[in-house]
Amino acid sequence: MKDIEGLDENWDNERYVELHLVERVLNLVIPLDNPSSKWIPQFKIKVLYKTNTIPDAVDYFIEDCSKNIKFLVEVKTAKTRINNATARGQLDKYLRYSGVKIGILIDPFLVEIYQFKNGQTKLKNQFDIKNITDIESIAEFIKTSLGVKVRTIAVHNSKGGVGKTTLAINIAYELSKRGNKVLVVDLDDQANASLTIGVNKTEEMNNASSAEELQEIYNFLDKRLEVIDFIDFVNKEEGKIECYKSCITSIPNPFGVDVLPASHKTTDDKLPSNPVVLKYLDTGLQKLVDDYQYVIFDTAPGKNRLTWCGLYAAQYLIIPSQMEYLSVYGIKEVIKTATAVYGDSNNQRSNILGIVPMMIDGKKLNTTVEKYVRKSHPDILILPAIKRATGVAKASNENVPMSKFAGWDKDSPKTSAEVAESIELLTDELIKMIEEFEAKNG
Repeated sequence: MKDIEGLDENWDNERYVELHLVERVLNLVIPLDNPSSKWIPQFKIKVLYKTNTIPDAVDYFIEDCSKNIKFLVEVKTAKTRINNATARGQLDKYLRYSGVKIGILIDPFLVEIYQFKNGQTKLKNQFDIKNITDIESIAEFIKTSLGVKVRTIAVHNSKGGVGKTTLAINIAYELSKRGNKVLVVDLDDQANASLTIGVNKTEEMNNASSAEELQEIYNFLDKRLEVIDFIDFVNKEEGKIECYKSCITSIPNPFGVDVLPASHKTTDDKLPSNPVVLKYLDTGLQKLVDDYQYVIFDTAPGKNRLTWCGLYAAQYLIIPSQMEYLSVYGIKEVIKTATAVYGDSNNQRSNILGIVPMMIDGKKLNTTVEKYVRKSHPDILILPAIKRATGVAKASNENVPMSKFAGWDKDSPKTSAEVAESIELLTDELIKMIEEFEAKNG
């Protein structure tokens, strides 16, 4: 027997639809055997009914930790269909109470993808299923609609003074200039990223004329929520996204980015005493996956737990290094740490994109050391180099990115322009590498 839509009556059975359509499609979107993926059928959600909280269940909860994607799936049959208020009302309820922001409704004829944002569930995209056996087309539609929510990149070297902060905030600016929403996470108690971007009352500090004015600024920093508080919200199991957003500074700045700032409080001893604290920063940032396309981590030099928090939260890692003996000596330690994080995260975090030669001045020593680096680490790319230029320090003092400062520099406009161009080239190369990596790894 067939119904009016021409499908066998088996398609009136929800379990049949799950086995012959939904699970086949979802396995192409996020493979079940991928170590970074998670499938939970009949996912329990505590839903408030009048005055009582009663567990309810959505058909599937799906997550891909490698891409920071998670969503709910509610299945309907050829008989029950999506095209009724009940189905959409169900999904709205699940999204409201689960904390998950993306939901999919699917039946043998239609796929609808919804997003929960600003207290409302809105239709994001839909796909008419014309051929129920064309699983690949359905999966491709879902893949395209979900996309990669956020790309996370750490900039780290265990040695200080290699231009790490300069590189991090200028890459962040270039990404923002290309139309991306960018968050900079400052993990260094020197707070150079926060100071340079201008969210740590830099101008007020520079213009302070009395001890009282400075004390007022320090009082502000003491009370302000920042990266340590962000991590502590995870430790306290604070589930509200407003808690995490309250730690982020979104004031207008020349870099066009938001900042999860640092200060003198950003030290290891302020971290929660919990054995899994290294993964808390990543957990908290998962709450913001719909808000940013890129997150850039400016890490502290040396070995500390806050740096490791950044490495566990970053999908990708770039290593800035001067081409001098003392600087490159620390690269081995960075690679060793990153490799450990990469393995512990099922190959999902701290994937090394390459080494960035910094402060290059054309000396023979630079060339010799770069050859040594290439020979010592043949599997790691050497990315576009950044020249030494006095304009870099001046741009930092002016609290502007190099691309902007290069147009103002009257003392050494050529070298400033060359540095700005190199950072633009490097940013384009990073985007290309990440896109190729994602295409290759699904």
